[in-house]
Amino acid sequence: MSIMAKYARIFWPEPNDADVRARNESIELLCAQFTDLAPREAIKVAAHVADILAGADLPADLSAQAEKAISDKSPAFVIAGKEQQAAVCLAVTALALARSEVKEDAGWSAADAMAAALWSALTLQDPVDHALIEDLRQDLIEACRDRVRLVAKVSRVRHHVPDVGTLTISEDAPTTTRAQNAYKRATAPVIAALKKNADIDREELDFLWWVLADYSEVLDCPLVDREPMCRAVAAGIEGASMLRRLPSDGLRHAVLRLIGQSDEKSLAELVEHLGGNRQALGKFFLNSWAKDVPTVFPLLSALASEGVPVGSSSRLDARGWGSRALLEASMVEIENRGFGAR
Repeated sequence: MSIMAKYARIFWPEPNDADVRARNESIELLCAQFTDLAPREAIKVAAHVADILAGADLPADLSAQAEKAISDKSPAFVIAGKEQQAAVCLAVTALALARSEVKEDAGWSAADAMAAALWSALTLQDPVDHALIEDLRQDLIEACRDRVRLVAKVSRVRHHVPDVGTLTISEDAPTTTRAQNAYKRATAPVIAALKKNADIDREELDFLWWVLADYSEVLDCPLVDREPMCRAVAAGIEGASMLRRLPSDGLRHAVLRLIGQSDEKSLAELVEHLGGNRQALGKFFLNSWAKDVPTVFPLLSALASEGVPVGSSSRLDARGWGSRALLEASMVEIENRGFGAR
């Protein structure tokens, strides 16, 4: 299936088969390059993609990367004057990664991190005026949301623990290491499955104890003592600190179980509304790498900064801000734990 066929009309009024085929091949090259990124680098690329969809200029490194990927398949291509084409190719690459297969050991690969980052960035972004680019933006939001939900589910499936394998000792191996290596080979699948299951169990237990406690260590009071907006943001941040994988819908419902209906506020209004609680909620992110990626972490960056945040005019209710706090903080938590691809 040609992923570029739908979006080539953004920059070509009447695209032909050869041009679309060449751009599809360039997308494949970019996909391979992005797949090899570390999760934190993938998050930064996602921030750039979100920014360029909103009209920002291409950063120099991504511009050069896109130009090479396109010119490798279309030698006459020069990016000067065709920045929009390169920007669309980068966005479609992110879309292709979000739609790629979610593997059994999914959790925090480059594709997973990029999908979570784009979902966070694009859902607090104002719609763009260009109808075809807005279609691409909406397709990205849907694909990234679906991937995050699927990854959250797949990554928490318990692994089958196999029987210990047969001890096979090679005659060619040094005598001192034969038995040791044979034992490792026979038990490695068992130990790996037990470790993965124990990690899932630990996350679940930590999270459930936090839910039962119903107490905010950050605010040093029961969560119910705070009004809905503050309670929702605190619950999202603290609930995320218990997670080792992206949050599922079930975990989000548990985090927001005590959050009822409220009015809607913009990010600037929310920060002002939090008042003195802003400092307590933002102190954990003052020196965080996430503060340097405000496109992906607008809420956490605003909490950890001074002054009034600027940007999107989007307005969310308490549950919406709590969901955003959970998503943003869970990405920071997973990356800080250093899990890498799982």
